Amino acid sequence: MDNPSAESTGALDLNQAASALSSLLGPSDDATGSDLLKIDTEIDVKPKADEAPAGDKPETQDDAPAEDDAGVTIEVDGKAVTLTKAELADAYKNGLRQADYTKKTMEAAELRKSAEMETAKARQERESYAQNLNSIAAQLGGVLAQQQQIDWHALREADPVEFLRQQHLFQERQAQLQQVNQQRQAIAEQQHAERLQSHTSHLQQQQQELIAKLPAWKDEAKSKAEREALKSYLKNEGYAEQDVGNISDHKTVLLARKAMLYDQMMVKAGAATKKVTALPPKVERPGVNETPGTDKRSAAYQRLSKSGRVEDAASVLASIL
Repeated sequence: MDNPSAESTGALDLNQAASALSSLLGPSDDATGSDLLKIDTEIDVKPKADEAPAGDKPETQDDAPAEDDAGVTIEVDGKAVTLTKAELADAYKNGLRQADYTKKTMEAAELRKSAEMETAKARQERESYAQNLNSIAAQLGGVLAQQQQIDWHALREADPVEFLRQQHLFQERQAQLQQVNQQRQAIAEQQHAERLQSHTSHLQQQQQELIAKLPAWKDEAKSKAEREALKSYLKNEGYAEQDVGNISDHKTVLLARKAMLYDQMMVKAGAATKKVTALPPKVERPGVNETPGTDKRSAAYQRLSKSGRVEDAASVLASIL
């Protein structure tokens, strides 16, 4: 027998059991079935690649070092600065926002500059056109003035054809002069509207700068009271009412307000001085409100007690006498 120990004990080992089971089932044409029923006698006790050894705690995501904590060193203004990836990302985003804001600001400034240039160009062309209209109006007015010197009655009797021609020219030139005057009036009205708008924009800008430098005037009641007081102050100082009403520079308003407040302070100080001067002199009895620090006699005694010199004794006698 190949395996005496197995015979004697009557027990089958794992290989013998597999052979016996295969003989009982018989041969099979299904290779797959044979593979499925094959018993693997080799037990692999090695841990798999994706399994951790017993007793070792698998590394979790929490134990792995965070990538955001890794420092990235960059150079800023010649100095090395270490930032985390999160801080670097925030700085990059802030830089993009700032760049976008700067770009939009520059674009707005360019658009505003372009619009101002176009406005200035249109204003110059309009002024040139207005000058041409003035010249045409002067020429037409001179020609019409000459035609009005014609003796229309005599011309009609002497030359009816020339009379009709001159009359037609006169009427045509009057119509042209009327059109020119209408265009001159339209341009004048447009220029007046632009000047008014420009003045209004200037006043609004000056008002904003005034409030920025004088926040107390945000209070409408206080602002109104001080404005009225300032108008009265300037009028009392010799300014004409029209000059006061035409002030359009916030720096002038601030300077005038400082002058007004200073004069008011000086008036109050003068009044307080007069009150103090008008008070009767206060008579105090000797020895009242005297303190050791200010009493010459006490000071002399103290010096004498410390030094014992003849000079200090003479000072005490002089203070007594």
